[in-house]
Amino acid sequence: MFTTDYAQKLTDAGGPAIAIPDEDAILDFTRRVAHGSERKHAPLATFLAGWYVGAQVAAGVDAQVAWEAAARLGDGLLED
Repeated sequence: MFTTDYAQKLTDAGGPAIAIPDEDAILDFTRRVAHGSERKHAPLATFLAGWYVGAQVAAGVDAQVAWEAAARLGDGLLED
């Protein structure tokens, strides 16, 4: 799968080891943002969520827990 291969390439290039917590949940979040706001916001929202997750993981938070928090925060904006 592209994302798994890409994560491995980034790791091999000297980045930290990357684990994708739940690819389907991430893609679902991207879809919700695309359809709940302007489509152009979906890629950046997903990037920002990933950045948040990375910072949380660096602070010792489980990746899945961090992802769920990031998605919840984004979904809250869509409901407003």
